[in-house]
Amino acid sequence: MRPQHDASAVNFLLLMEDYQGSYTDAYQNDQTLHSLPYRACAKRLFSNPIYYGDAYVDALTSLGFSAEQVVPLCRPLQFKWADSRRVWNPAKWMGRLPGKSSLAQIARPITDGWALRRILAKQIANYHPEFVWLFSGTPVTTRELRTWRESAGKVILWWSCPLINGFPYAEFDLILTAIPALLSHFEREGIRTAHLPHAFDPRILERVPCPEDRIPRVAFVGSMSPDHGDRISFLDALSRKVPVDFYGYGEQLLPSDSPLRQSHHGRVWGDALYAVYGSHLIVIHRNIDVAHRSASAKRLFEATGMGACVVTENSDDIEAFFSPNREIVTYSDLEECVTVVKELLEHPKKARDIGKKGQERTLRDHTYDRRIGTLLGHLRNVQLM
Repeated sequence: MRPQHDASAVNFLLLMEDYQGSYTDAYQNDQTLHSLPYRACAKRLFSNPIYYGDAYVDALTSLGFSAEQVVPLCRPLQFKWADSRRVWNPAKWMGRLPGKSSLAQIARPITDGWALRRILAKQIANYHPEFVWLFSGTPVTTRELRTWRESAGKVILWWSCPLINGFPYAEFDLILTAIPALLSHFEREGIRTAHLPHAFDPRILERVPCPEDRIPRVAFVGSMSPDHGDRISFLDALSRKVPVDFYGYGEQLLPSDSPLRQSHHGRVWGDALYAVYGSHLIVIHRNIDVAHRSASAKRLFEATGMGACVVTENSDDIEAFFSPNREIVTYSDLEECVTVVKELLEHPKKARDIGKKGQERTLRDHTYDRRIGTLLGHLRNVQLM
């Protein structure tokens, strides 16, 4: 595949996840976005590094490919696109019904879902992409995928969360994942799959500072849910031994006397998330259950990219990404984790030095530019390009 410059088509159309409603919340919380036309609104919203931000689009366009992205479940942004293209949208009429009326309560979810699926189909037809790239967390049916193929060349999937029964994995031309256990699962199912690790966007460092004098505490930024049973018990136990600041959601799943409840600072997205990584001396990592013993988390690359000293559970593949105890610090169990964290807090220069070396490694080997090179190699290997 060669980069094309036909304004009516793109090489890649990315269908991004509205992770925990983060894009919707960012739109609702910024009144200046509401009056902007779609293109200006989307550009500003995606420039904030919420989850992936526009990092993949930037990396693709830097290589000469044409790329666009949409967030299929970000209702206000998708409705703004529909308005800009004069796409009929019955959900807007439903929005004028009294919010607490029984008709609105029943009909609004139905019309919203129908409208969002229709808008997405119109977008795919409009962009006529060579590749539709769907990210996990965005629902789709076999029928919808087959409709998309009428306007798209290939459809690929990024999957980085627990498997969902009934999801049409076999319908994709290629599935990408950072989690080796999922890679093995898809291979056993006879589905074409490839490994694509997470990455860091160096442009964030131009906006978010990394002060030399860091907060002498541990930070954890992430989620707690029924899929994070081990993480919840581990972080609760750790917080009883060392000071841990918790940013994210799921605090209600913690024991009532957990110190993490007292040090919970709510959710952070975009620059605010990276500011936490850039200001704390230590960032702790504990995998989601589905990741097993793999260095597959986005947090590893985000936090090292911001120069934090990352303390992570030992994994089978950590040495493929970082040099343990030089660029990142590993532990085998809770007792060892407590020991290494206490030592780093007592010797902040050592922690800062490890953080700097980890940052250098990430900026050299783990950027989105590097990952797009890996992606293109996978597409060539399976003859999709």
